[in-house]
Amino acid sequence: MNVSGLLRHIDTFAPFELAEEWDNSGLIVGDYSAEVKRIAVCLDAVSEAVISADELGCNVLVAHHPLIFRAVKNITLNTEQGLTIFEAVRRNINIIATHTNWDKTAGGVNDILGALIGLKHPESLGDFGVYGAIIPKMKLKTFAEHVKSSWGLSHIDIYSGTNKQISRAALCGGSGAEFWRSAKRVGADVYITADMKYHEISDAVNEGLSIALCDHGEMERVSVSQLASKLEGCGIETVILDVKALPPIIRI
Repeated sequence: MNVSGLLRHIDTFAPFELAEEWDNSGLIVGDYSAEVKRIAVCLDAVSEAVISADELGCNVLVAHHPLIFRAVKNITLNTEQGLTIFEAVRRNINIIATHTNWDKTAGGVNDILGALIGLKHPESLGDFGVYGAIIPKMKLKTFAEHVKSSWGLSHIDIYSGTNKQISRAALCGGSGAEFWRSAKRVGADVYITADMKYHEISDAVNEGLSIALCDHGEMERVSVSQLASKLEGCGIETVILDVKALPPIIRI
């Protein structure tokens, strides 16, 4: 199988047509005709991931987040992005991104997150995210602890009373600040996401919606193992890289 064939395989479980117009999913660096030897999977395509993939005999790196997202004016070795591109070309590593198509697809990031915390009768929150019932209902603090444990998070920040009883939750993996109103409309008691700003949180809480914020990378990293399993369906050995774009969170 070549890289084009692998892209066609990805399209069967995370259709690229689902990707947002502003997104950059697909082959980011590489050669469509290159034969795929072994696949490495990670959350972020950083230089460490490229080097690790090469050392493990992988010539394809599939990452959730695109290496190139905005227009690139130059490629230099004193930036992480430039170094990653340089290492990929030098080591013949093909880099593929499955970003918003993996977020939005059935069985993708948001469905995985919802299933892990046991959302009942899950439904789509819109283009991104899911919501569902919490059975039996529980206090927000208890539910947040359950989410933290289920997703292997280092922390989760709660905005609103921790003793509040909740029976419906909504979530969006990664940066989902803009969808809190959708969560409110479907009757969610709490909305779980990452990267919300101060005034967005304030507006949501003032309208009666509790907010639970996670680290963006920690939240989405949960789906990497499932992505790897889907990729293995093409018959090529796949390995997961535990490489992080950011250093561990230190809270003082």
